[in-house]
Amino acid sequence: MSKPITHYYCIIALFLILPLNCHAENATNVFDIRNECNTVKKYVAVVLFSLLLLYGIVSNVLLMVVFCSRDNLYSRAFIIIASQIIVCSFLDFIPQMAIVLGGILKNKSCAEYKPTWVSVILATIDTFSFIAILHFTFLLAVNRLVAISLPKFSPIFESTKIYFLLFLAWTSSFVIPLMEFCYCIKTFNALNLQWSINCNKRTPESGAVFLKIRYIWTLALPIAMFVVYIPIFYSMRNKRTNIADRCNNNSSTCIKYDERNMIATNKYERMMLIQAVFVCGAIEIQIICFSFLPKLVVKLADKEVEILVNIFINCYMILSVTVLPTTNLIFVKRFRESLKRKFLKLLSKIKIVKRIPTVAQSTSIAMRKVHPVSHMS
Repeated sequence: MSKPITHYYCIIALFLILPLNCHAENATNVFDIRNECNTVKKYVAVVLFSLLLLYGIVSNVLLMVVFCSRDNLYSRAFIIIASQIIVCSFLDFIPQMAIVLGGILKNKSCAEYKPTWVSVILATIDTFSFIAILHFTFLLAVNRLVAISLPKFSPIFESTKIYFLLFLAWTSSFVIPLMEFCYCIKTFNALNLQWSINCNKRTPESGAVFLKIRYIWTLALPIAMFVVYIPIFYSMRNKRTNIADRCNNNSSTCIKYDERNMIATNKYERMMLIQAVFVCGAIEIQIICFSFLPKLVVKLADKEVEILVNIFINCYMILSVTVLPTTNLIFVKRFRESLKRKFLKLLSKIKIVKRIPTVAQSTSIAMRKVHPVSHMS
């Protein structure tokens, strides 16, 4: 038998032996992302989580930059409430980096994941940041409702009363995490990248009641947000029809104004509706994915798909925290223009800083050339 053919047989035998070695260790190790059989999945998870965390940090920082600019297009109340969402987003990134990425990057020789005080606190921070984002996003929707549909109540958000609303939102955000800390143990399994909540810490009955309250509250708030956006949409429609009724005369300028206003209002209505669906849908999908998707996929498909499903869920959990900057980046043209202006100013400053050493060097060379001539004269 020739040498090339023997080489081919050796390669085929090697590929046949490798899967057997993976199954020969332990049946549970096949479902461990840190196992050699799942090296590709491990690096895909690390790259995706890192990129999404980087996008979340950068997008929230850019939103803060726009808020701090002088030519700001947002109201004071919007900036204050949105700033709380940004703070909660950064809080949410801490457990993702410490628990999720840290658990993936642990060596295979490390002991199996066991909850410690640090991990329990970080898991509680994860729950708290998510609930706080829900509350402040709902408060932001109420602020838009008051600004567009109920201007009589606008002093609530324009005066110091807004700080009472912020205090109420922060304190109410502590309720569910504290109850979860008392009744449940929230852990992250680094083997299959799955978050789990065990609510048998006291009694199974009390844990089941808490889980029902938690699911109802987290599912009801996004629906309530969308309900809040419905009167906003209808009030904008009514304003447009009122303007059209006033411009029923034969004035050509009014007709031109009416056409431009109707086009702009139609576009703004569509964008507002899309934003509402985008924000509420993103939060609702995250809750459904976290609660029901892993069990559903394991029932319908093989258990080997569990790691891939959990990678998708964790990626979506990180991405859902960036809903506010992503919404502004996609749907708000003035936000993109403001970012473009900031970027151009930064580039111009960098160019000026780069020119200063070259100008100083050229002037020093010119001075050296002039100095001998003046000395001879």
